[in-house]
Amino acid sequence: MNRNLAFGRLKSNIDRMKKKQGLLKQYDSIIQDQLSKEIIEKVDIHNTEGLVHYIPHHAVISPLKTTTKVRIVYDASAKTKKEVKSLNECLHRGPVLLQNLCGMLIRFRLYRIAIVADIEKGFLQVGLQPSERNVTRFLWLKDCENPTTNKDNIQEYRFCRVPFGVIFSPFLLGATIDSHLMTYKTPCAEQIRHDIYVDNLITGANSVVDAISICSESKAIFREASMNLREWITNDRCVNEFISKEDRINSNSNNVLGHVWDIKNIHCV
Repeated sequence: MNRNLAFGRLKSNIDRMKKKQGLLKQYDSIIQDQLSKEIIEKVDIHNTEGLVHYIPHHAVISPLKTTTKVRIVYDASAKTKKEVKSLNECLHRGPVLLQNLCGMLIRFRLYRIAIVADIEKGFLQVGLQPSERNVTRFLWLKDCENPTTNKDNIQEYRFCRVPFGVIFSPFLLGATIDSHLMTYKTPCAEQIRHDIYVDNLITGANSVVDAISICSESKAIFREASMNLREWITNDRCVNEFISKEDRINSNSNNVLGHVWDIKNIHCV
């Protein structure tokens, strides 16, 4: 069991966050939000049935992001000793289901109206079997207003969904999305299958009517899988006005597969 490693990393994580005003509270609010949405659940420290493993975690801050500026990253590659395997080394990665990047970029540039969207917390929408959840335990504070790491202030959690940072997460998300899309025998669903990269939809159309149809149908398709397509951005004003304000990004540029998309000039640089 690697609980001591996770506990040591927790103390280091908290010490770093104390130096940045408000960060500890933001971090805790993410965990409490995940708890309320049943993405994670509390576990009894004395429940040690089956395999038990603890995943260290830390904060990553992205001040330029329009939505979540603080993100929790889980390190499933952490080791207690060099000769001991990490969780990721004990798991099967699964086949790579990603589309060819070059092909996606070429298709994206060919559309007259380009469209980009993102699946909100995509990995956290895929369920994890109860029998496997104990290997995704992690430690956090019961009371972050009193950020001490004595044993009375430590709460154990585990994931009910697939956490980002575990080696099989991309495969499970990709397979889930692909399986869901294949149940729809529509041109839109088939287009989405070829125009999705992990949790990013990178697609388009050649007319306003077709573009609006893609936005509307793809939003409904993912809603059926309890997934929310958000952060929409397009180079067409009419299509942009069709998208609800809470779902769209108001910007003249966006990152698309590692390239900066200049929306006004409709090209990637």
